[in-house]
Amino acid sequence: MTRSLIPLLQLIRLPNVLTAAADSLAGWLLGGGSLGEAGRWAPLAIASMVLYAAGMALNDVFDAEIDRQERPGRPIPSGRVARSFAGGVGTIGLVVGPLVAWLSGSFISLIVAGVLAAVILAYDAGLKRTVLGPGVMGACRGLNLLLGLTHTQALGGPVTWLAAAMYGLFVCGITWISRSETESGRTGNLLVGLTVQDLALIGLMAAALQPGKYPNPLPGRPLIPLEGLLVLALVALAVNLAATRAIYQPVPAVIQKTVKTGILALVWIDVGLVAAVRGPQAAAAIAGLWVPAYLLGRWLYST
Repeated sequence: MTRSLIPLLQLIRLPNVLTAAADSLAGWLLGGGSLGEAGRWAPLAIASMVLYAAGMALNDVFDAEIDRQERPGRPIPSGRVARSFAGGVGTIGLVVGPLVAWLSGSFISLIVAGVLAAVILAYDAGLKRTVLGPGVMGACRGLNLLLGLTHTQALGGPVTWLAAAMYGLFVCGITWISRSETESGRTGNLLVGLTVQDLALIGLMAAALQPGKYPNPLPGRPLIPLEGLLVLALVALAVNLAATRAIYQPVPAVIQKTVKTGILALVWIDVGLVAAVRGPQAAAAIAGLWVPAYLLGRWLYST
């Protein structure tokens, strides 16, 4: 049974699925939501995971012919998962995800999740192969963070829009880097991706420095939230070290590790933002998602 499940878990990139839940939970906390209101934030987190898994399944459906040449070990080209089955998983997930988000009690959640599903489909179906691809992927993750803010007025306001936009920009950088993960000797995408990631991290730090402008600001938060900034600084260090190694050794194995570092760093970006705005206790709930994501990432590939 376990052996038969592994290809499906690889198809949906299970380690990354947990990072998607971290986005919407972070959005919920940034918007002033409480962890005690599980009946409202849990459907949002589940919807995020369902939509992410659906997007990964459809990604491999649309890439099946390319993967036969470049990534023959993936579940579909290797024959371990039927292309039609993967297509069904992805299609059902894009429909179910927004409906699950609606269970949180907000019609806006349904709308944002529906837009996210449409953007995921557009990316998988062809936009990823264009110059717009990295930006569209970034929009997916930015929308995912905003999904957690759908119970706030105007999706939290300008400061949360900044956080979501910079979060999406960081993912855009990861996507640029991933475009070289099957190639050797080419550093152009690595340099572009790292530059975009660093610009995004500067913007994220700017968002973290405004805790009083988030919805329902927490009394007593310092003007300079050092714990949140420290987490974001450590993310910047890890991302730059990984990318630098890939630039000096641009081979698929090293580039894929760089992409993996960026993906797992997403949880810590969420942690940094929440720590800055809501304090370390709330951030610990997000950090708890990194442990299973990391451990699963050692067992299942995530790029």
